[in-house]
Amino acid sequence: MPEDILLKVSSESLTKTLNNLEQHLAAMELAYKESEDIGSRVARSMVAGAGRAFVAKIENWQRGYRSVMAEYKDLTDSVQYTSRVMADTADEAETHMDLWTGDVYDLLSK
Repeated sequence: MPEDILLKVSSESLTKTLNNLEQHLAAMELAYKESEDIGSRVARSMVAGAGRAFVAKIENWQRGYRSVMAEYKDLTDSVQYTSRVMADTADEAETHMDLWTGDVYDLLSK
């Protein structure tokens, strides 16, 4: 998980899921880099239709990879925003609770 994302209101399950997803995406990134190399070698060496078809399949997979990475970025941005909102809300609630002096029931009954 990127270091700038802090789950102040923690959820062990969400953190574990994001960590597993990040490991999978790291493997996909390595595969993407390898696919670029393979695609360029095939394009240079195979002029036949089968070579073009294979390169097209690699390019299709690469488009899918870029789409997944964009969705992952959206997910991490959303988690970061939600974490920030939850932390801010908790801080605000704590601040308001600090304003109460005395018994809540006594204050409400006046």
